[in-house]
Amino acid sequence: MKTRHTVTLLRHTALGALALGIAMPAFAQTEEPAAQDEAPAQAESAGEAIVVTGSRIRGIDPVGSAVISIDAAKIAEEPVTSTNDLLRRVPQVVSLGANRAGGSAQNGAANATRGAGINLRGLSTNATLLLYDGKRLPPMGTQGQFTDPSVIPSIALGRVEVVADGASAIYGSDAVAGVVNLILRKNFSGLEVRGRYGMTDGDYKDYQIAGLAGHKWDGGWITVAGEYSKNTALLASELPFYQNDNRSRGGRDLRVMTCNPGTITVSGQTYAIPAGGVTSANASALVAGTNNRCFYESNLEVIPDQERVSLVASASQEIGDIARIFADGFWSRRTGTIPLLPTVNATVPSTNPFYVAPVGVTPPLCAASVGAPAGARCVTVAYNLFPQIGTISRPYRATAWNASAGVEFRPFGDFRATIYYAHGEAEELDDRRRNGVNAARLQAALNDTNAATAFNVFGGPNNPTTIATITDNQFVIVGRTRLDVVNAQMDGSLFEMPGGNVRIAFGGEHRVEYTFTDLITGPIAAPVNVNDDGSRNVDAAFAELFVPIVGAGNASAGIEKLNLSLALRYEHYSDFGSTTNPKFGVTYQPFQGLTIKGTYGTSFRAPTFTEVSTIAGGAGLYFDTLPGPGGVNIQGIGIAGGNPDLKPEKAKTWSLGVEVAPPEFNGFVASLNYFRIDYTDQIQGLRGTPGLLTSPLYTNFRQFNPTPAQIAALVNSGLPINSAINQSLVTFIADGRRQNLGTSLLRGLDFTAAYRWNWGGVELDAGIQGTYILDYLFEAVPGAGLTNVVDTIGFTQKFRTQADIGAKFGGLKTRLTWNHLNGYYNTTVTPRQEVSNYDTFDLLIGYDITDRIGVSFDVRNLFNEEPPFVDQATGYDPQSSNPVPRMFAITANVKF
Repeated sequence: MKTRHTVTLLRHTALGALALGIAMPAFAQTEEPAAQDEAPAQAESAGEAIVVTGSRIRGIDPVGSAVISIDAAKIAEEPVTSTNDLLRRVPQVVSLGANRAGGSAQNGAANATRGAGINLRGLSTNATLLLYDGKRLPPMGTQGQFTDPSVIPSIALGRVEVVADGASAIYGSDAVAGVVNLILRKNFSGLEVRGRYGMTDGDYKDYQIAGLAGHKWDGGWITVAGEYSKNTALLASELPFYQNDNRSRGGRDLRVMTCNPGTITVSGQTYAIPAGGVTSANASALVAGTNNRCFYESNLEVIPDQERVSLVASASQEIGDIARIFADGFWSRRTGTIPLLPTVNATVPSTNPFYVAPVGVTPPLCAASVGAPAGARCVTVAYNLFPQIGTISRPYRATAWNASAGVEFRPFGDFRATIYYAHGEAEELDDRRRNGVNAARLQAALNDTNAATAFNVFGGPNNPTTIATITDNQFVIVGRTRLDVVNAQMDGSLFEMPGGNVRIAFGGEHRVEYTFTDLITGPIAAPVNVNDDGSRNVDAAFAELFVPIVGAGNASAGIEKLNLSLALRYEHYSDFGSTTNPKFGVTYQPFQGLTIKGTYGTSFRAPTFTEVSTIAGGAGLYFDTLPGPGGVNIQGIGIAGGNPDLKPEKAKTWSLGVEVAPPEFNGFVASLNYFRIDYTDQIQGLRGTPGLLTSPLYTNFRQFNPTPAQIAALVNSGLPINSAINQSLVTFIADGRRQNLGTSLLRGLDFTAAYRWNWGGVELDAGIQGTYILDYLFEAVPGAGLTNVVDTIGFTQKFRTQADIGAKFGGLKTRLTWNHLNGYYNTTVTPRQEVSNYDTFDLLIGYDITDRIGVSFDVRNLFNEEPPFVDQATGYDPQSSNPVPRMFAITANVKF
């Protein structure tokens, strides 16, 4: 891309964005203002200097990289109740993977405790590194597959910085798509309390109360913050769009046959059980080709009820003029419940006292695995206990904490040396004390010949003791992680050049990563544990060099500033070997108001323990229901698990950007940034991937109509059986175990434009920020060929933007925000479905009664826009839209 063309494009973009911002809402977030590279280290608080995310050298911006920054004032204005919700309003953050509303893309189905990870560029939560004050957090999730930023209270944030650029040369593994740094408020004195209450037109509500307290003294300070939040359950029955029967919207009928009354299947033919049930006396009422379909999911929670408590503290103390000691830590706990439907896929032998077969039909002999007497014949019945016992509650909880302490020295000159030790732990527990039906006890009750205790799936009453016996079933997923870090580093000026001081940062790091997982199944009195654990050591050495070729001391016409940087990091892993990653950066300012930036680097992501373990993290066999060819849901076996032969994922990243801030146009700033990511050896667990049974990308990972011998061999292979498998209903086998399969080539543009001005005493600001994907070429498996997957379900959309416009007059302030996500294609159906754009607006009106007391009223999703229709179960895509309807909230803030 030539500079002349780039500047021209930027001018058009800036003018268009400015016009848009004045005519309608514009985005409020702007890029971090440039640090004074030649000035002494800037004081963020007593004895400390600013370290901007993307560099380890104090007092400079990361050379070549754009930094998106959200400060404390802007955070307080956002209509959110968590740090995670705040970050999801950044256009570079894509909601694929772990989120509160569920979904299956990018291992989202494994999010058993409904946490939320951050996913830059849509390349997976694993490819985004989350930090707080520049330090790693312990991995979270039952598989250690994401880190939830909401462990840090939003009131404790001084600012949030996002660098959507490869940063493994600075921070190590996981920073493929970029890094998000949560920077705590420090050197605060006083008390601040914030409360929020939100509600929809229906029954959904959320609450939040948060507090921040601090005290500072000569040479030191301490800050403590806490946040409590709670939301009630958002029920599917409150949402008109939440449906499985999509025929009225031009889609498919995806209601299931596991109903009450149920559906009998014999030799591939279905027979609906009539209302009131069927017995041998009225078996003639069974009609071939009929089935019962139902939608009990309206009784489920789209957003589960959840309570969250988060605490954080930090402290610092100067020791004379030569050193400073510091410490910080956080603790967070998340709890809630998710209801489940007690579905039954029953194989009923003819010896069952309630057995019924269609008139004139001879069912096949029972398979040996059923355990029925010789000569018995079997029918299968899809059935549901919901009308009799309701939903089954699945509680969950997640806890995470981290503590660190260290010392900073001033050995000589402007050099500073820092060493710290950090220890963190996380535990995720999907505590399904009763999880539907126990397969062994179900079959025993079906094989029972005593009418008083046998299980009846043909529509008659059942003994409560029998129901209690077959629903005594556990499916408890436990994940625990530990992270120990010792980090030592030094930075300072080497020597002076005409352009300024040449600076360096260098150091080393030792990490110990530990993971434990357990899967507990079976009845409570006789549980079966399948667990695994492992640890590894990681040793790293890193260095970063900053060279100001041209600066204030030697600037000339056409070259006011030219900065170069080189970062290099070497890491050795005890389990798979070593990796070395460089990053180069350049910042060029030909004249005041115009800056050109560029970077090149490599990044990597090491496989997690659950990705290499064959039994950890819920590995094994599942009885899955997925959309099959022809758009009809079919049932079969899904295989999940890890692979000990995995290699690290690798990436090459490039960026080239232009920033404009004309001095004669005070208050205006705009930028356009090109990025490219070549991401190879991506680790994929395909189970639950949209299109797994329909897309040609996954042909080699599925088998339709397996033989009974193949099914039996898999079931008896020794792999854990994690859900009851009715072998007679298996129509496919899908191998979703993790492998180094994927290649992604992603190119796109980030853009921003913001303007602040005063109009008759009214302070106004407007801006826009977004991402436009030029192309996203994806190869699901080696040799399959690259396919452009942008704007297809399960991948990022081409255009994402947020814009806002705000005004402030005296104590009165208001802001209107527009959130836009362009439409995409649902490729899981044939012909592919075009999904419409998703546009929502948020309004905030606030008033500062005094400089210490403020109130605000906000409406999120002002026009109550429903998620776009997607022809799949539930009728919408939880990974690309927000199911929460219009929400009204009031917030009060008091400072003492």
